[in-house]
Amino acid sequence: MSEKVYGIDLGTTYSAIARINDLDQAEIIRNTEGDFTTPSTAYFEESGNVVIGKQAKQVLVTDPDNGVALIKRHMGTEHPVEYRGTTYTPESISALILREIVNAANVETGEAIDKVVITVPAYFGIQEREATKQAGEIAGLDVVGVVTEPVAAALSIGIGSQETQTLFVYDLGGGTFDTTIMKVGGGKVEVVAIDGNRMLGGADWDQALIDMIAEKFIAQAGLGDDDPRYDEGFLGELRRDAEQTKQSLTKRDSATVRCRYGAADEQIVITRAEFEEATKHLVDQTIEICRRATALAESKDPGLSVDKFLLVGGSSRMPMVAAALSEQLGLTPIPTDYDLAVAKGAAIYGQTAVDEVLSTDGEAPADSAGGALVDAKPKLYLGGATTLQVSNVISKALGVHFSRDENDTVGYISFIAHSNETIPMTAATIDAATLVDNQTSVTLAIYEQRGEKESEDPGSNELLKSVELSVPALPKNSPIAIDFSVTAEGLVRCKITDPASGRCEEIEVQTSVLSADAVAAAKAQVSGLSLRS
Repeated sequence: MSEKVYGIDLGTTYSAIARINDLDQAEIIRNTEGDFTTPSTAYFEESGNVVIGKQAKQVLVTDPDNGVALIKRHMGTEHPVEYRGTTYTPESISALILREIVNAANVETGEAIDKVVITVPAYFGIQEREATKQAGEIAGLDVVGVVTEPVAAALSIGIGSQETQTLFVYDLGGGTFDTTIMKVGGGKVEVVAIDGNRMLGGADWDQALIDMIAEKFIAQAGLGDDDPRYDEGFLGELRRDAEQTKQSLTKRDSATVRCRYGAADEQIVITRAEFEEATKHLVDQTIEICRRATALAESKDPGLSVDKFLLVGGSSRMPMVAAALSEQLGLTPIPTDYDLAVAKGAAIYGQTAVDEVLSTDGEAPADSAGGALVDAKPKLYLGGATTLQVSNVISKALGVHFSRDENDTVGYISFIAHSNETIPMTAATIDAATLVDNQTSVTLAIYEQRGEKESEDPGSNELLKSVELSVPALPKNSPIAIDFSVTAEGLVRCKITDPASGRCEEIEVQTSVLSADAVAAAKAQVSGLSLRS
């Protein structure tokens, strides 16, 4: 076997790391405390040390101002955070988490591996995916690939069977929710449809439980208008207790929480029925997303039927999830490793990459000369398949900014690639034109869909990148050609050409809010910090 690679599920609330072991099987590597998962939490000590994981999570209860959780929800956005007088980006915080769990894995295994594959939610856009890759680079890791969580989960279940099955993956993590419908079998994964909400996850169930416990406590203790949630110490303890209560209600019909505030000391009883009623609207959101994904998949592949419905993500353990899926969609969910399936699948994906038997364009992998891999051997970690072929779709629509005439100062977005379109793809050449006489430059701006639906309004989309082409003075309505493509990895390539002069400008859009210099600075910042878990 070639060199090894780690698969990392960089989760919103918990992260896990896996590898392909000497038995050619995917296995989770325990952290320094012997746990399979590590809280995605960082705490900054006065000494300059950074604590990652369970201890950081515990300290945040009493000192929330010097640490952070749920940072994944801000990946790919401008969201600076400051601790102990130093400012960090979401990518830098994620890099600290990545660095510590890889260091712990190297200690646990006695190896020194820096090659990794990191997972992302299927509904992450270009900026979020690139930000995740940059987090790995800031951590000093060689990121050999980024794979979506549902595809990784499918790989962990096995794709060696020659019979192609249609899987529906329901992935409810701590901070994000995804659905993916894919065809799997014979060493192939073909994604048919995806949908999701990057701001919906188990943390929202926790918040609902926090409010329920607090309101019961206020009423039971007779606190009136005195809301203890404004007290950071009380709120920190309540967050910890709410997560534990949610886990208890997965197995029991009721749970008791002790709340203390001032002279008040009460035992608060929460029933599973109360919790499910208070969070029904959250489950309903996931059901609606499942319906959208199903309708889209059926429109792309009429007659498509789901063979297996898989539950992934720790929050999928809640009994209300399986019950709602059965009652409202008529589906019988199959439990998986929940918290561990994604990391295992990432390790499988990564090993196929370094073993050079992976193709991400849906075609059979080729050797370095472009020929077929005639000597590829069966891989146990692929369920006996020899190669892995992954065909994916883009998560969000991509478009170009146009103006209707010279007086149109706002313009509109014309979408060239639509969400759930199979990649790689190449759009037909767009025939545009100059707006005014003697125009000497043309601007090309690429946007990505921001909301759930496509909108022509530029303000409702995310500017990814723009380039300006200088041209000889052109008369109004002179032709300008735009060529647009998306690679199998989601890299957008665009070329703008002035047919008259033959001049052209090409841009590649794989961008984050961090520039190359910012990544280098963040890498230096992170490497200078001492970590422990």
